Amino acid sequence: MRSTRQLRMVLRFRLFREHDMRCLLSSIKAGLITFVLVSLLGRELFAHRPIFTADAAASPETAIRITNPDISQVIYREITQHTPQVWLTFTAPKDFELFIQIGVPVIDRLKDFRPSMALIGPGLPADAAPFPLPQGLGAKVFSTKEVEKPRFFHEHFTSTHSWILRSETVRLPSAGRYYLVAFSLGNQTGKLWLSLGKRESFSLDDLKQFPAWRKRIQEFHEVKKN
Repeated sequence: MRSTRQLRMVLRFRLFREHDMRCLLSSIKAGLITFVLVSLLGRELFAHRPIFTADAAASPETAIRITNPDISQVIYREITQHTPQVWLTFTAPKDFELFIQIGVPVIDRLKDFRPSMALIGPGLPADAAPFPLPQGLGAKVFSTKEVEKPRFFHEHFTSTHSWILRSETVRLPSAGRYYLVAFSLGNQTGKLWLSLGKRESFSLDDLKQFPAWRKRIQEFHEVKKN
């Protein structure tokens, strides 16, 4: 018959093995999710983590804070007369290579909509922007008004279509706080999406949110239900 001490040791060993197994399974699940997302969702648009928030994002003061600008993320918004800009903000080190992209849903009324991007931050040139800049910061403006044939993109998982208007990679000249802004010239209004970052990163919790994400993205793109 085993002693109480031996039974305790056996129990601890079993608990340790169960903990190890749970950690291993979590790692495997995380790896499988990343593989499935990258394989099935496409590596260009939905590989971005969607940003859904009620924040106004209409000024530097209300800008949506991005914790990791290297992780691919996208925000869907509509430019209107009352909300003429969409502001994101993040901090980054000097020489950080920032990938940014802007596009619009494939909707007939948006075929001539040409929103622009502006990167605002320390050490950037003083490009003209149609709105006041935070004090002491410069700006680099990326216009899309010359784009005649946007790049068509079909996202398989959400069954949505987009016109990609412009993609840029910018090496940041200084460390500090930056802003990425989407805006429209000439009083144009319409829906757009603005993205930054390239590194795909999804958690187990993200998998649970995918059905809701898909529904919201389809609604934004005005996908007709069969």
